[in-house]
Amino acid sequence: MLSRVLLAVFTCFAFLFMATLSVAPYRFDYLVKTIPILCLAVLAFHAIPGSKGKLLGVGLLFSGAGDILLQIDGVRFFVHGLGAFLIAHLFYIAAFLRRPALVRARLPILVAIAVYGCIMGFVLLPWLGEMLVPVTVYLLIILGMGISASLGTENHALVIAGACFFIVSDSLIAVNRFLTPVPLSGYLVMGTYYAAQLLITIGSVRNAGQKLRGAVPGKKYQ
Repeated sequence: MLSRVLLAVFTCFAFLFMATLSVAPYRFDYLVKTIPILCLAVLAFHAIPGSKGKLLGVGLLFSGAGDILLQIDGVRFFVHGLGAFLIAHLFYIAAFLRRPALVRARLPILVAIAVYGCIMGFVLLPWLGEMLVPVTVYLLIILGMGISASLGTENHALVIAGACFFIVSDSLIAVNRFLTPVPLSGYLVMGTYYAAQLLITIGSVRNAGQKLRGAVPGKKYQ
């Protein structure tokens, strides 16, 4: 019941924030933006047992902190927001890297992430200026997050899809900020971002449910 309520609140506020992007900034817009992520954090703590749920939940809380900082002042607090998301990705990596293995079926995903990262680095690095070091570090960490999602054999396919959406979302931010304006960037960034966080959380919840059913005699994976 709680999970359904949290997902309903997530959906309502995610759509509300995206629907009001054209009139932002407005009072408490940072709360509207962040409530969906806080709902997912509560869901992770509630529905994913053990250290994985705690790691993912804390990562989501740091993501929420980054959302608040960037929404309050995306220029002044850009580095601070970047740092909050970097810490979030470190928690995601710790949550994803359970029983890592190179699975043949996931090899194309790993190669695609690595190639995509090289292309983004080649395109963006010459334009970063004084932001070269923090953005480069962040790029490496978020690519590591995507790779760890693919290597973790306990990760649901939705988790991997969410990690890829996250990489795309942050790439759009970087291109729009440092390279060239992206049409409808706000909608594209937030759409892929909310999708990323939702897929990562739901995939982790489903995986936890499968493990629980597998541990109970007479229950099978669905």
